[in-house]
Amino acid sequence: MRRSAARRHASAQGVVLIVFLLAPYVAAAQVKPVVATAGVAIEDVSPRYEFVGRVEAVNSVAIRSRIDGFLASRVFAEGEVVRKDQELFTIESTAYEIALKEAQAVLLSAQASRTEAERRLQRNQSLNRQTVSQAILEESETARETAQANFLSAEAGVSRAELNLGYTRIASPIDGRIGISAFTVGSLVGPSSGALATVVQMDPVRAVFSVTDRSILDLRSATGGTSKEQLATGFAISLRLSNGAEYPEHGQIEFFENEIDVQTGTLPIRALFANPEGLLVPGQFVTIIVRQADPRPRPVVPVAAVQQDRDGRYVLLVGGDSKVELRRVEVSGQSGSNWIVVGGLDGEEKVIVEGLQNISPGVEVEARQEPSPVPSQAGNGSAPVSGSRP
Repeated sequence: MRRSAARRHASAQGVVLIVFLLAPYVAAAQVKPVVATAGVAIEDVSPRYEFVGRVEAVNSVAIRSRIDGFLASRVFAEGEVVRKDQELFTIESTAYEIALKEAQAVLLSAQASRTEAERRLQRNQSLNRQTVSQAILEESETARETAQANFLSAEAGVSRAELNLGYTRIASPIDGRIGISAFTVGSLVGPSSGALATVVQMDPVRAVFSVTDRSILDLRSATGGTSKEQLATGFAISLRLSNGAEYPEHGQIEFFENEIDVQTGTLPIRALFANPEGLLVPGQFVTIIVRQADPRPRPVVPVAAVQQDRDGRYVLLVGGDSKVELRRVEVSGQSGSNWIVVGGLDGEEKVIVEGLQNISPGVEVEARQEPSPVPSQAGNGSAPVSGSRP
């Protein structure tokens, strides 16, 4: 009995020892692999092209003096926004006021002469033919016509003097922002003195970029041989500023140039953009982004999530039961750092992007959520059309 009890005691000790030694391995076997997952994003993967462009003003007016004279005043602040017909400069008007009075005096004299000539002609016409000869009658008619011509000339002189007097007030012909004044008060200016200042329209503005003639042909071919006018309506235009920020307003292609630049082999294109906040300044370089107007949403997954074997490409998913699932996918190309998926995913799955080497289908895992794929900024795999500075 004592021997049997001893054996049972030794056997129990051995079981305890075995359990103690195997405990770490059993615990390790029960630990779930940790993986990182990312949600499948839906992104517009329509063809996207980028060009270097330059902003230019739709209207830019050099303000000039049409008459000679001394600047009497400058009634604007340099760099401010001015409105159409707003007064900008005045030129001393005394000499032009005197010239107008002189022209008006000449007109009154011509009017009196015309009236006298008409009276003489009417008097001679009313007299008997035996009293007034034909020669005198003809002379009266000639005098009346000469007086009428002198009156019209004097009338034109008054109009010219009024016009010159009006030119002493120089106003802005458009709404826009005015630049630096080239002359100060007291300076002698005239038609040959150059621009007094420049007014640039700020809203809207144009973005000008150039596309190679081959790119135009490729685009027309890819869209079924559409015309340039149809291309203009089939693409959406946006801008990226020099600091990388997207410009909030979308543009519209205004027109294509009618000739290829023989030196660069490119076709200049102009797009119109609203500029209510004045962020776009004429002469500024921007990146012009051209994409199809009709979006093409597709699921995209990070490149690291897609694997390939002899049967094709696949991704590993985390199902609702936290088990790994293998899903076959079809891709059409890359969009930045993501694959464009055209079959196998619908955008609601969670794909595994890290920890793939430690798992296999059917294994239960612990999932850690990662950010969704970053939208592409460089196109979707279609060869970008290289732009050039206009």
